[in-house]
Amino acid sequence: MGIIEFIKTFILPVIDILLVTYLLYKTYSIITETRAYLALKGLLLIIVVYLVSSLLPLNTLNLIMKIVISYGVIAFIVVFQPEIRRVLMRMGENKFWGFVADSAFQTLNEIIKAVKFMSKKKIGALIVLKKESGLINIINTGVKLDAMLTSDLIVSIFFKNNPLHDGAIIVEGDRVIAASCFLPLSDAVSRKRFGTRHRAALGLSYDSDAVIIVVSEETGIISVAANGVLKSNYDETSLKNELNRLLSE
Repeated sequence: MGIIEFIKTFILPVIDILLVTYLLYKTYSIITETRAYLALKGLLLIIVVYLVSSLLPLNTLNLIMKIVISYGVIAFIVVFQPEIRRVLMRMGENKFWGFVADSAFQTLNEIIKAVKFMSKKKIGALIVLKKESGLINIINTGVKLDAMLTSDLIVSIFFKNNPLHDGAIIVEGDRVIAASCFLPLSDAVSRKRFGTRHRAALGLSYDSDAVIIVVSEETGIISVAANGVLKSNYDETSLKNELNRLLSE
């Protein structure tokens, strides 16, 4: 067997399977963040019932399922057109394919700039950096913004007189998706030593792969929660190194 035949017979099928698996995984991870997720699960259940009714066979049930699927797919496309468009747009982004754009470094610098300022002025803040886990339930507890991330925007949100300062902001890529979001609280840390923001950051880090930055309103101390661990006393350099490490995992 020649090299070309070996590649066609063994290598290309493996590459084909890996590419399809990756595309399905990334598409699924995006869909889970939208309201179309539950409807899609229902549609898949109907398809399963249709296949089972075809095998047994259950003719009446099979006929009903065939009609439901025919109209259900069309209804799904019409009702969830915005979500489908979002999936297609996300597929066109570099980060969908695993590439990190230069804008990601600029975004990180903007976050660090804001955190440094708020730490100095003792402005309490709770910043959630979304990774792969869907946070739609958390986002729905706050006010949706979908605004371009800048240090000025972050500082203005957490300014005491701003109605949105109480709660967390959700950051995805270079966008602030939502503000004033409520996170699940954790009892794994002392209530006397840590406030609500720190307990909320740790609580979300248990439930997702998000990286959460906390600025203490009382002391200005910067903390980071990730993977169920809360660490404190970061300065500008150590915070940048820590975020680069956690976000690249």
